Amino acid sequence: MESEVVPQQRRASDAHLELTSEERYRLLAENSSDIVYQTNGLIIQWISPSVTQWLGWQPYELIGAPALSLLAPDQDLSWVTGNRDQLLAGHSVVQEMELIHRDGTKRWFEGRARPMMREGDAVGGFMVGLHDVHEQRLSRRALLLSEKRYRSAMQHAGVGMALINPKFEIVNVNEALCEFVGRTEDELIGGSWALVTNGDDLEVESELLDRVVHGDLDTFRRVQRFTDASGNMLYGDVTVAAARDDDGSVVLLTKQVVDITEQTTSRRRLADLAARDPLTSLSNRSTVMQAIERSLDPSHLDVGRVGVLFADLDNFKLINETLGHIAGDELLKAVADRFTTYLGRDAIVGRFGGDEFVIVAPQPADESLLTYYAHLMTQSLKDDFMIAGRRVVMTTSVGAALSRPGSTATGLLQDADVALSEAKRDGKARWRIFDLSMADAAMARLETEGALRDALDNDELTVFYQPVHQLADNSRVGFEALVRWNHPQHGLLTPGSFLAVAEESSLITVIGEKVLARVCRDIANTPNMTEHVAVNVSAIELAHAEWIDRTIGTINDSGIDPTRLIIELTETAVMSTRRDLRADLTRLRDLGIGLHVDDFGTGYSSISLLRDLPVSGVKLDQSFVSSLSEPDSPSYALAEGLASLAFAIGLIGVAEGIETPVQSAFLRGMGWTHGQGYLFGKPSELDEWISVSA
Repeated sequence: MESEVVPQQRRASDAHLELTSEERYRLLAENSSDIVYQTNGLIIQWISPSVTQWLGWQPYELIGAPALSLLAPDQDLSWVTGNRDQLLAGHSVVQEMELIHRDGTKRWFEGRARPMMREGDAVGGFMVGLHDVHEQRLSRRALLLSEKRYRSAMQHAGVGMALINPKFEIVNVNEALCEFVGRTEDELIGGSWALVTNGDDLEVESELLDRVVHGDLDTFRRVQRFTDASGNMLYGDVTVAAARDDDGSVVLLTKQVVDITEQTTSRRRLADLAARDPLTSLSNRSTVMQAIERSLDPSHLDVGRVGVLFADLDNFKLINETLGHIAGDELLKAVADRFTTYLGRDAIVGRFGGDEFVIVAPQPADESLLTYYAHLMTQSLKDDFMIAGRRVVMTTSVGAALSRPGSTATGLLQDADVALSEAKRDGKARWRIFDLSMADAAMARLETEGALRDALDNDELTVFYQPVHQLADNSRVGFEALVRWNHPQHGLLTPGSFLAVAEESSLITVIGEKVLARVCRDIANTPNMTEHVAVNVSAIELAHAEWIDRTIGTINDSGIDPTRLIIELTETAVMSTRRDLRADLTRLRDLGIGLHVDDFGTGYSSISLLRDLPVSGVKLDQSFVSSLSEPDSPSYALAEGLASLAFAIGLIGVAEGIETPVQSAFLRGMGWTHGQGYLFGKPSELDEWISVSA
């Protein structure tokens, strides 16, 4: 073993160093060694009998032999000199060495040597204990080889890998992980995993790591967010596995990180596209509905009521029809930007399609908050838009609603939609907040619509006629056809009780066709009736391009003289229709059909209508007639001025709503040639008027 300092020629038995057998066995037990020997210089003075069991030698074969003769050849003996210096200095040493068996085989032992002191503290020899560590040495070597191979595999792995100690400190990383997070080994090793991990994800992972440490888990896998050196968000598929010692304690954690940033961001991008309106990038219908449903979840009720606003753009169709759909899309994107700027910080702004927008107000919501947001929506559109090189003025109508116990997303939006309809009835560019009376009214309208459809199927609608008189001689010269509903439960209903519902549901088109057909049939079936008959046409009918063909077809099919008919159009209906009506109306006039502007004087473009359309007459609105008082009143002056205008351009002038002889006299004096009202007769069935004239 060690180089001895005692000369070899010194006697093998030194009186001061000899030990009794009892002392030697005590040393053997104290050192817990498999073999114990004593040297005096380079020579073995004594060796325990156990050497035979371990190395095959008999003790007498080794006593007097050099201690180095126990060492197997061909091993590194550079440690001998250093150990000798330590022993001579009075220190004990420990050294692993490979010993030779008598049969030539080799075996690893751990030697523990300590100096034996002479009188005067001089070193006079060494006592050495040998403990067999052969299996441990081989296992350790295999482990080191395995670790070397593992480290090599780890360094060359195509995925990121890291070794973490029980304190959750990084002890090793491979190149792939460094590249993934954009940091060097020196930046990572010795640091915390928190350096590269998203804080929220780290909190969740910490809970899982605690379960690993406590033995509840050996491995787990999860998607985790990382941050590279530039602050970019990365996504990794992380697998964590624990290596434990014999008592179950965690020795090492292995983390494997697969880069899934591209796949994750692609999926998130697709998910975001699926949640967004492609034109405006606002939340789409599905996303808004989900947001409302989450807000209505019972677990969220402690944050207050949910409020939504449903809006559409007033007269948006005009943009599409005049400037084109590309310009319409441009306007929708501009409106979306305005809404987002004014509302999007706290509220969810979404597009339902077309020109419909939905806003989910922040919770808790109340009527004052909804009013505030409706005001913001209105204010956001107050500045004009430049669309396709043109200045566009846009307004919006808004309906708002607050959740009630048991509300659903669909029901809440329906409430807001009902309020929106009420806002439009008020004249557009307004907002209304839903209340239960609106629900009752909406239900009543729905019931009326259903009953009206049945009425059309059951032929319950009829036509009454109100006479038109010539004011000069009070003679009857025509009738106005007015629709009535013979309701099976409520009796005879006037248009005021159902016509608005008919217009909202577009049933007015069917009603108009039936009324015209009935009038044509009545004229055909009453050859002795010489008066003309006026039929009203709504804006909804005029909006349909096929209206003119259906109208002319009905007249031709009846076989009547077209000059017996007058078509009455309100100026509001004409102006709200986006089609150019001149060609259609000219076709009617060419057939000899009269064309009167009804409610004349109540709109904004009366004179331009008279100039641009083939009009044959005008009807003074009854609001002027009912307010006639003195010759110097404003109503009198306006009525007189309109009469002069009609006379100057050769139009028939009919005053509506005449109820007294005084009114009739006033109007006749102004120049109105024809009159209609209760003074001359209330609307009645045609048979009554024919029998009277007969």
